[in-house]
Amino acid sequence: MPLENAWVRGFYEEMIDFIRPLLSEALKDNPYLEFAVITGCLRISRESIFTGLNNLKVISILSESYSEYFGFTQPEIDDLLNYYGLIEKRQELEDWYNGYLFGNTTVYNPWSAIHMIDDWRAKMNKTPTTYWANTSSNDIVHKLIFRATDDMKAELETLIAGGTISKPIHEDITFDEIEKDADNLWNFLFFTGYLKKVSESVDEKNRIIVEMKIPNIELDIVFVNKIQEWFKDRIKSKDLTAFYNAILNGDVKTFQNELSDLLRESISFMDSAENFYHGFMTGVLSRLKGYIVKSNRESGNGRSDIVMYAVGGEKAVIFELKIAKKFHDLPAVCAEALQQIEDNNYVDYWYDEGYDDIIKYGVGFYKKRCKVVKSEE
Repeated sequence: MPLENAWVRGFYEEMIDFIRPLLSEALKDNPYLEFAVITGCLRISRESIFTGLNNLKVISILSESYSEYFGFTQPEIDDLLNYYGLIEKRQELEDWYNGYLFGNTTVYNPWSAIHMIDDWRAKMNKTPTTYWANTSSNDIVHKLIFRATDDMKAELETLIAGGTISKPIHEDITFDEIEKDADNLWNFLFFTGYLKKVSESVDEKNRIIVEMKIPNIELDIVFVNKIQEWFKDRIKSKDLTAFYNAILNGDVKTFQNELSDLLRESISFMDSAENFYHGFMTGVLSRLKGYIVKSNRESGNGRSDIVMYAVGGEKAVIFELKIAKKFHDLPAVCAEALQQIEDNNYVDYWYDEGYDDIIKYGVGFYKKRCKVVKSEE
């Protein structure tokens, strides 16, 4: 879309000035044109690109008229799958690319559905992928995440965890208004298809309130990937000297405080899953120059979660991570982590490799909270 591209690249006003005379000449008082259809993700009447044109009929994502023409309906998808002998792929296709709601009609993303069916014709066991991500810059999600306040991060976490959020909807939002208010960004995500309507109501101010969620697996992956990219970029810009020095010097209090600050800045959409914290820690530690970070490395009688060791040096640091079900369980899970290091002789491998200075940490996590305990041996 020309206006979206111009907004992203910083020449929005210039594009408005270019399109205004072009479309006005084409659509106003044109004796050779009976009617015209213009498509886009946002309504354009407020852009003033139609000088003097006042008879536009706007059909939005909330309109019931023509709603079945904005994507493939289930009967159309079933016909496609039956034609190509792929009806057994129906549920998989639905999970990945269905769920967009126009008016009261649920539709599939036609671009992704066609490409997936075509790929299955060539290879039946091909895993679905994010075709949308390959055709869009996803700058909308990028701007939302990089501008995220604490409240917005909490709402993103809710969405990626499969939950819903409710927001007032303004059908006449334009590109130049997106960054003026946080709700405008949510509106933009809704009208461009990144979020779907679950329910609709009217509040005491007669505003339309839409409960929305991520529509399918394809868009869930887009959100997750952008969040991971956002966090990596944020970490790259931070000075982690105090964090690294605390780890290497056995300063448990500073280590814990610095780690807590990093957790508060992150968007954790899998608070109960150890692999989230595992990836989180690995990513943060990997920036320390002169050290190599290994995860789940074979050592002793099992696999330690993370090991960080000096290149050609004598120092190694072993981290065992545990998740607490309750905040007050953090001391217990840290003790359990240290005991696991001892019981499984994780240090043996590193002693054999010539690392005499080995620090052992038990790290417990509960949502955005953490506790760090160091072995005193």
